Amino acid sequence: MLRFKIFQDGKPAPAFDLSSAYLVGNDRVPIRAEIKFSGGEIVAESRTRGAAALAVLWPVPGVGRVMMETPRICERQAPYNLHVELARGQLMRISQKREDWGLYDFEDGRELYDRVDSARKLLISAITAPDDVAAAAFADRALTESVCVGEDLSKFHADVFLDRRQAASQLSKRMFGCRVDPAKTSEAYQQQLSKAFDFGLLPLPWRDLEPKEGDYKPAACENWFNTLRQNKMAIWAESLLTLDPAQLPDWLTKTARNYEQFRDCVTRHVRQMLRKYGPYVHVWEAIRGAHAHNEFRFTFEQIMELTRITSLLIKQTSPKSSSVIGITQPWGEYYANDPRTIPPLLYAEMTVSSGIHFDAFGIDLRFSVDALNANGFIRDTMQISSMLDRFGTLGKPIHVLLAGVPSGGATGSAGCWREQWSDGVQAEWFNRVYRIALSKPFVESVCCHRLADATNLDGILNLDCTPKPAFDQILKLRSELSA
Repeated sequence: MLRFKIFQDGKPAPAFDLSSAYLVGNDRVPIRAEIKFSGGEIVAESRTRGAAALAVLWPVPGVGRVMMETPRICERQAPYNLHVELARGQLMRISQKREDWGLYDFEDGRELYDRVDSARKLLISAITAPDDVAAAAFADRALTESVCVGEDLSKFHADVFLDRRQAASQLSKRMFGCRVDPAKTSEAYQQQLSKAFDFGLLPLPWRDLEPKEGDYKPAACENWFNTLRQNKMAIWAESLLTLDPAQLPDWLTKTARNYEQFRDCVTRHVRQMLRKYGPYVHVWEAIRGAHAHNEFRFTFEQIMELTRITSLLIKQTSPKSSSVIGITQPWGEYYANDPRTIPPLLYAEMTVSSGIHFDAFGIDLRFSVDALNANGFIRDTMQISSMLDRFGTLGKPIHVLLAGVPSGGATGSAGCWREQWSDGVQAEWFNRVYRIALSKPFVESVCCHRLADATNLDGILNLDCTPKPAFDQILKLRSELSA
């Protein structure tokens, strides 16, 4: 059992929202646990033995309400001070990333190094404080300073290595993409798309394409095939297969009573799509999020077989196209609640080690105000950079797919970056995250989740297709990197 004291205004906290909380075990894999709040303490009872870290949404002044983690710690009788452990965990991650990135000898980074030292001194004051309340106060300051400097270190690292990558002509020719909304057909929408992006990602949802078994309907985006070709933009196709029931036709759950029938339906559908649209598509997303959705209760081996089948069919039927395996919720929060799923990094490692023929991974970096409707909880930019590094060690190129955050709305259950979503915050997020991603030698492209607003504010254009600051920021970055 792990226990953590929490303080608010110098007193034990009367309440704490644990909807985001989970434990993290070995290899950063979330683990199942019973987590509750009682008497000013968080009590976490893990179902596995060994050290574990606690992850919670935490308010960090100047950064927002973002996911923070303690270091992995062992069970003990006395409770830990959560404020102190969060600060300690952040400073440990900074030390690890500075070593990974080689950020010790850059003269231009001297101010950042001094800020890390300042945060470390605050942590020492917290550890040596005479009581828990004083320790929490020092630790809060240490956490704020360390998260802020962590973000600035990730930006500094990105700027240095993006300049190097550009100078060495290592950037891809088609770096910037955007998901196309088939319902948007105005000339203004088409013009803005071709103005800022090199490729369009077209959705091909099975639910809409085959509402009745064997009765295929034309894809809503078919007109876009010609539009993109006329604008000399590459065409990407979004997920031939996903195991998310919301994206699958209703008849499938009735027809496919077992795995073999489901597999046969998938094979037939994928072949149908490849034969019909293969001549137009440059890149196929073979499968998306198979690791994160398992309502059908497939085994690990069956999920891997579906991944192999979709990738192999692309190579056989559309050999000139590239194939991408999509990774959603790349921090794996879902695994703490559903052990039938697969941790994202483990799934990615297995696709490589088992010899599945595919060309790249696609990492979903879409965040919303609602954790259930996007990609989990908000992370600071150093965590985003670190996550990309972990997938980059697998030896496959990476495309950052469906990147995006809102430009307005309430903070919501997912947290927020900075104090509140706005046009300016959205633009800053795109600028930072795109630079971080493209500075990685293994990242080939970045793709925006939504071009124009629909029912919410997650587009980079307004409803009337006038640009938001984020659109201008992407346009500026594209121009800068193509110079």
